[in-house]
Order: sequence, then structure tokens, then C-alpha cells
Amino acid sequence: MNRKDVEKLREIWGENSCDHPSLEKDYYLGSATGDYVCKQCGRSGYGSDWPQKETKDK
Repeated sequence: MNRKDVEKLREIWGENSCDHPSLEKDYYLGSATGDYVCKQCGRSGYGSDWPQKETKDK
């Protein structure tokens, strides 16, 4: 997913909660960043398991 699409998702979704049901690799200038983006809300984190790590930290 490219940055322009991520920003659109974040703008549309706002601050609503999300369970991050579907992730996609994040790309910047055509290269994978190592981050994965939620296709629903646009939040991102490092690695494909970031939502699970985030849940454990709470």
C-alpha cells in the first residue's frame, strides 16, 4: 500500500477503534518498509504481527 492511500484511509477512519482485520505491506518509493498497514483504518506497525504485540502491551 502506498503512502497516499494510507493517508486517505487514516483521514476517513479518524480516531475510531479498529481490530485491524487485514494487513498489507507498506511501501515507500517502491520499496517495502518492513511495516504493515491495516487496510481498514490505515494504522501501521513494524512486522505482520504488530496488532497482536500491541494487544499484549495493554
